[in-house]
Amino acid sequence: MEMTIGQFAKFVDSTVRTLRYYDKMKLLTPKKLNKNGRKIYTQLEWEHFQQILILKHLGLTLNEIKEQMTKQKFNNRELLQVQKRLIEEKQAELNGKLEVITRMERLYNIEGISEEELNEFNFIMLDLFRKEKSQIQILEKHFRDDKEILKEIQVLYDPDYKERMDRAIWFLLQAIRNVIHYNDSASRKKVQEILNEMNNLFPASRNILNLVDDDHFLAKYYHEFTNYFPENIASYMYKELKTYYDENDNNE
Repeated sequence: MEMTIGQFAKFVDSTVRTLRYYDKMKLLTPKKLNKNGRKIYTQLEWEHFQQILILKHLGLTLNEIKEQMTKQKFNNRELLQVQKRLIEEKQAELNGKLEVITRMERLYNIEGISEEELNEFNFIMLDLFRKEKSQIQILEKHFRDDKEILKEIQVLYDPDYKERMDRAIWFLLQAIRNVIHYNDSASRKKVQEILNEMNNLFPASRNILNLVDDDHFLAKYYHEFTNYFPENIASYMYKELKTYYDENDNNE
């Protein structure tokens, strides 16, 4: 089998431009020349081209393919294991992004809330969803010796719990906005009602709130726990949560 670059491109369902790029990066460089001094593609190049297609299908970049084909960095079994792990990691990442979008879509479907209202806090909720998994893992590590709190933290993985808490957080943001704008008793009462509901859903929130005053914890995990909150809302939420738990302590 001997073909010019144009013939070979048609034969392997590729393009001349692609083959020339492979040649330039020394990924697929024909060694044989015809009588006119032009490179000829043979059975050997066809086999190498098939290997390139297979490795591309497994997810390798062209530079990784070149390294694998020239240096044999991994044997075939190791290569499959490495790519399987990378694909699983990528799949988990995509599933996480899909879950973020699904949870946000669910909020948009809540009756009685306009899209304009949801847009106001869209990025707050998206950032909460985006950082949630890493934050849970950090909390599990921090409270690993407290079995009771650890058990409560692990409920954060439950899809039904997430849906209920997402709604509660959204309504809390809305209520806090109303308090800041109107400072009326009805809005303040609504905030307290939602905080009470959230505390019933997640009693461990009290322990987590205490971490806000833990300088060592904040210094270690500052970036993971810095969420996209407007300062006025974040300050009011912290103040109300502290007041809520202090009052509960006094009542007890």
